Amino acid sequence: MFSQKNCRQRLEVWLFYGLAVAAASLATIAFGADPVADPVFARVRAGVLADITDSRGIACMESVERTRYLARKVNRGSSCSDWIAAASNAPHGAVEWHERLRLDVTAAPEGEEFAPTGASRFEAKDTAGILRSASAGQGEFSTFLRNLFAGDGESFQSRGIQQTPLGKLLEFGFSVPAAKSHFVYSGPDGNAAATPSGYRGTIYALPDSSDLKRLTLEADDAGEACRVQYAIDYRDTRIGEHTVILPQSSVMDVVYRDGRELHSETYYSSCRRPVADPPVAMKAEPKPMPPGIRLRVRFQVPIDGETAASGDPIIGVVRTTVKDKQNGMIVHAGDRLHGRIVRIEQQLLPEPMWNVAIVFQTIERGVGDHGIDQGVEQPVSLVPLDDGDREPHDEAMGPAELQRLRPPGGAYFVFHGGSAVVDKSFETEWETR
Repeated sequence: MFSQKNCRQRLEVWLFYGLAVAAASLATIAFGADPVADPVFARVRAGVLADITDSRGIACMESVERTRYLARKVNRGSSCSDWIAAASNAPHGAVEWHERLRLDVTAAPEGEEFAPTGASRFEAKDTAGILRSASAGQGEFSTFLRNLFAGDGESFQSRGIQQTPLGKLLEFGFSVPAAKSHFVYSGPDGNAAATPSGYRGTIYALPDSSDLKRLTLEADDAGEACRVQYAIDYRDTRIGEHTVILPQSSVMDVVYRDGRELHSETYYSSCRRPVADPPVAMKAEPKPMPPGIRLRVRFQVPIDGETAASGDPIIGVVRTTVKDKQNGMIVHAGDRLHGRIVRIEQQLLPEPMWNVAIVFQTIERGVGDHGIDQGVEQPVSLVPLDDGDREPHDEAMGPAELQRLRPPGGAYFVFHGGSAVVDKSFETEWETR
């Protein structure tokens, strides 16, 4: 079932094809190189611009898998050209680390906006480093297209209908000089290049409807990267009563100046147009948590390194009741802390280990000892007392290094070995501030 826009667009395309471009079905015949004079490209461009407008405000869950590899075997002192050549002709180097990320991304007027999935009214939009991790994505969801068709792109070249792995598609090449580019690559740690980089790529569209099917993009000398490549696939996505062209998946490959490489795969799901939550009657908030209260905490739902991702919600359960003469009952055993995984990374070299960073942002008081299902949730500020290396190790992490790695208001744990499961048998201690 097609939307009204798509039905009208398909009818116009078929009429246009019947009158003007029957010869375009021959892959050996290229369309005109001038995009202004090329009615097929003009139709594709108009469709993409309409899709950009239609997608504004739509949010999807973004699931990212990233793997970084050590340099391939090339002589020391190799240049970018050597590393790029090796990337085409030699097997990947050894896996250095792997991580997973899940969060919501929204197509906003000025670019992508990220937030934790299902964020509560208490959670800050930038949850202690999640956005920094997400910044390895430079605009695959909406920004690349918006910049390309809003003025970045030039030297579009129509190449006619080409046979591709996705079938027969209209193909258009393009290039963007650095002087007009808005593309700035940020490394996996969020370190952005100082200036925009020029880039080039290809647009693929369906011959019958002119709907966008794939966008590829490649940039050289982009900050700390020798080369950055993207391939983004699009599909019709049902949003309410309408069909919108949205990204389905994207792949990013990066070759760094030291020869290391990064491979990232992103998938988009659960797309919707968010609506404001109806107002709910709020329970009276209890007094703020006094400072200096120590809490022993275990995890209600295990954090399993094989399935968990940065951005996932977590629940910590308070182990013991805390009360004093001045404040009375403070927390009950069984009260819940709510937070997020802000980093979960499997490191394989120089030795296997897992790095897990978490932040608790709210406490739900009144859940425990009374045996009710839901208490009163309020913000809480906590600091960890026993994070760092959780197993005896020859080179234990020093206080300065641990402080550097901790997310603001959170804890950073290191588990040595090939697997990590943080379950109800794992306890940690926190203190209110």
